[in-house]
Amino acid sequence: MDVIDAAHKTVHNPSHGGSTAIAARMGMSNTVLNNKVSPTCNTHHLRLDEAVTIMEYTGDTSIIQAMAHRLGGVFCTVEGEATQASILMTALSTSACQGDVMSEMHKALEDGRIDCNERDALQTKIQDTMKMLRTLSVQITNHCEGNHA
Repeated sequence: MDVIDAAHKTVHNPSHGGSTAIAARMGMSNTVLNNKVSPTCNTHHLRLDEAVTIMEYTGDTSIIQAMAHRLGGVFCTVEGEATQASILMTALSTSACQGDVMSEMHKALEDGRIDCNERDALQTKIQDTMKMLRTLSVQITNHCEGNHA
């Protein structure tokens, strides 16, 4: 999804209160916010700090996900608890996720090809594994001697 399309969709999502509620929380008029996220408006532009504020208010990370995708990357949130037990559990979960990827791959390739639905399922499993690996990385860093209490 395009970054501006993601912003437009996020701002106009009724579950987030819609553009009127978000604009009020941001201290701007509904019209200005609508123009900033409109794919057809060239006179108003959404600033990066405004995009972050929208994501914070809504809890919807579609905008940054679209940015990461455009740049060939991914975005995921990470839990950073760093006890020895949590690191061990995360490591085990990471291994399980890798098994899920291989299981999904095996299922997808049974007929010798990967269709779009199978690709989407694989991408979800891969994304879950990447998130788990990133979580493990953060936990290890947080548990590093000198970084934990």
